[in-house]
Amino acid sequence: MVDFNSEGAFSANKSHILELVILGRRDELINTFQSWKEFSLANTSKADGLKYKLHSVISALFLELDRTLSRKLDKDAYELMKSKLLGDEVLTNEEVNKYFFEINTALDSLNLIKIDNKKKYDSTDIESENEQKGI
Repeated sequence: MVDFNSEGAFSANKSHILELVILGRRDELINTFQSWKEFSLANTSKADGLKYKLHSVISALFLELDRTLSRKLDKDAYELMKSKLLGDEVLTNEEVNKYFFEINTALDSLNLIKIDNKKKYDSTDIESENEQKGI
């Protein structure tokens, strides 16, 4: 997480700090999902408690991305997600999956989680390779 008491935190680019916070929340969501899935598959009572935590973690990530999601999603889809995530009713397994993937798609479109971003070129064609590398 970001140390807001550090002087360096405020000399850094604000969007970079926000990206780190968002990626930290996403990491927490994935770790919570992993634990919940593990206990669900083992059919233990701990799975119920983790389901509540999973709902709260995905809701916190939604709050962090609220404005971005309102621009990226269809208005009806955004409003439904907002009411479900901020409501008092616990999410179903299908809703957890759906909202996680919708948030992931938005983060990918922002190139925040994209790892397959290398340009493809024919490495046997030296001129094409140089052009792609900007040489």
